[in-house]
Amino acid sequence: MADLVEMLKAAAKDEHAAVIQYLLHAYAMGEGEEACEIEGIARDEMRHFWMLSRWIVKLQGLPTIERGFTDLGGETKAEWMDRDVQAEDRAIAMYRAYIPAIENPDLRSDLERILADEERHREIFAELGEKFRSESPSEETAAPSVPSPSVLEALDWGIRHEYAAILQYLFHSFLIKDEETSRQLELQAINEMQHMGWLAEKLASLGKPVPIEHHPVDLAREVQAMLRADIKLEIETAKKYEDFVGKVQEPSVKELLETLKSHELYHEGLFKRLLERISHLSPSGWTIGSLIKKDKEG
Repeated sequence: MADLVEMLKAAAKDEHAAVIQYLLHAYAMGEGEEACEIEGIARDEMRHFWMLSRWIVKLQGLPTIERGFTDLGGETKAEWMDRDVQAEDRAIAMYRAYIPAIENPDLRSDLERILADEERHREIFAELGEKFRSESPSEETAAPSVPSPSVLEALDWGIRHEYAAILQYLFHSFLIKDEETSRQLELQAINEMQHMGWLAEKLASLGKPVPIEHHPVDLAREVQAMLRADIKLEIETAKKYEDFVGKVQEPSVKELLETLKSHELYHEGLFKRLLERISHLSPSGWTIGSLIKKDKEG
């Protein structure tokens, strides 16, 4: 059992790495059909990360938010696609090695589904690489405008913070047994992924590198403590965006920050309602271990 959990954790780390690698490539491309397609693949990898993490919990393991190897080399779109093909080759080899050793039919089916996705992703990346190689070199574009320090600070902080929020809400969603609460946390993680994308695309359009490290993540494991941590995160985030709105002069960035602030305030209210709801469902002090035991007994 322990070996199986460690195997799934290794796969989850690689899926996490794929999400970030593919998103950064999409952000660097700006708007366009290809970037949207790559973002869609990143969402598939996030779904894989979720599936694997839920299985880790079912097997009484603790999910991980560690990230595996992220290959950010290359200077051109074609070179980025080559690295994405290599990432898929590694994933395909890993799942082909794992599947024969899996006895649980449900887990085996999930891994086979993930493998099929990875094989499809590889084909897409290979096709995009050939497409980019066949394109004529693009004409030089005007240099991006020089952003103010306040804009760079706001975008950099926001990306790192949204990344942390994604991981925190996913981690909590993996552990919480109440399906409605778990699903809401997953949905808000997806919304934070959108936020990260908006901020990263803006930063990339200014000719600046997108950070790949995140702010600290609260890995609370008691149900009510999780939701209190999530509420605290949203309060702090909304306040920080409000502060940036007062500093930033660029209208487009100011408008983006206002939108993000409104979303975070919504999340705060939602998490407060979830905390109130789950406080009625669950005796204070229930831990994840007790919830797993209760789930088995039920």
